[in-house]
Amino acid sequence: MRHRIALLLALALIVTPTLARAVDHNVSVGPGNVFSPQTVNINAGDRVIWTRLGGTHNVNSDTGLFGNALSSSWSTHTVTFGGTGTFGYHCEAHGNPGVNMFGTVIVTGGGGGGAGSLQFSTGSTSVGENAGTKTFTVTRTGGDNGPVSVDYETVNGSATFPGDYIQSNDRLEWADNDDNPKTFTVPIVNDSVEEPNQSFSVQLVNPLGGATIGTNNDIVVTINDDDEPSGSPGTIRFTSATAGVSESQPNVTLTAERVSGSTGPVSVLLSTANGTASAGSDYQAVSNAVLSWGNGDSSNKTLQVPIVGDSNEESNETFTATLSAPTGGATIGSPATTTVTINDDDVTCSPCVADATTLCLAGGSGDPNRFRVRVNWENFQGGTGAGFAVPFTPDSGFFYFFSPNNLELLVKMVRGCGTALNAYWFFYAAASNVGLEYEVLDTTACVTKTYSNPVGNFASFGDINALATCP
Repeated sequence: MRHRIALLLALALIVTPTLARAVDHNVSVGPGNVFSPQTVNINAGDRVIWTRLGGTHNVNSDTGLFGNALSSSWSTHTVTFGGTGTFGYHCEAHGNPGVNMFGTVIVTGGGGGGAGSLQFSTGSTSVGENAGTKTFTVTRTGGDNGPVSVDYETVNGSATFPGDYIQSNDRLEWADNDDNPKTFTVPIVNDSVEEPNQSFSVQLVNPLGGATIGTNNDIVVTINDDDEPSGSPGTIRFTSATAGVSESQPNVTLTAERVSGSTGPVSVLLSTANGTASAGSDYQAVSNAVLSWGNGDSSNKTLQVPIVGDSNEESNETFTATLSAPTGGATIGSPATTTVTINDDDVTCSPCVADATTLCLAGGSGDPNRFRVRVNWENFQGGTGAGFAVPFTPDSGFFYFFSPNNLELLVKMVRGCGTALNAYWFFYAAASNVGLEYEVLDTTACVTKTYSNPVGNFASFGDINALATCP
């Protein structure tokens, strides 16, 4: 049985007469302890010719199918491969199978089958920005009948020419019986600008001579940036020192921004702390949530804090959120803390109770706590908050938004009962162009009236039909 197997393997090395146009493939032996090329891809019927360039070597099949004597006097050794398969070999003096001085012959179907298929030898790849060039290899497999050619072209991605690479469009050609790999290079442009890794693609198009294009015909090339960061990592801060949310909303969105630089990856921690609002009963606490930016990233980052609603009428309540522990060389800017006001949306129509954000007015009714007035504001950056109440007369008062030294809104209730309108009137005059939302509650009649003033308006208004709740 062993003799029969040896005979069959030996027959695989004999050229059959049906294979046409055999091709010779040359392998150098030495100088030094090396076969070059170490691996050859051939068609059945082709020959491999080993040429000794120096040293005491030989060509010895791993399975004993072919070989020559170990010496320093032979010049060439030739083997014709008539069957397909993978044939390993080595030098008896300087290698064992798979170790040190070894080589491989890969034999595929004969070249008489067709024009072959053309494709890249590897898939998507990368190159250093300082490499100078990137070399690409295109193979012809499955046939080598007739001359064939294929065009290659580069296509912009995030990397573009001429700033990142040099556009390369040309043609690769194979002669009849030629199935050797072809190579081409694309110049890579090195700059001193620190930037994210970028990529472009290389495509094979327009095959001629009957050849087809294989599936690996469009590969992505990533250019790995090699420049050290040179800019500032930037400053991180909240977009607004205040924020507001209705108690009925599921969460409030806090926004942080990165300004004055975007070099390198950075991050900060965000944590909340109680004010008049309590974690668990009014909102869900956040502890050391991470907000991260990548290199070159200056987009705003957001985090949502859950709000806990209830059915109890109560004063508006607040908690704070603070940024801390910056990484990557970033600094914390101002505002580093934002105050969130949870606006109560429950109405029980009990007498008005004045507090920091609530104004109680009589409106000429004789009841100093009949009308409750609250105001929320919104600035041009999207920041929101509750206005702070300043009582003035039994029927009027002020609100300020940012400083107690800057009264920005006057409100007044007037009794119009007994007139043709028979209603309480509401007037307001704003010395600010922030957006405003007003809520006026008649706690006796349990009737609410709301008003809205968009951002950018300096609004003054009188509503003589505000609350038809006389007397």
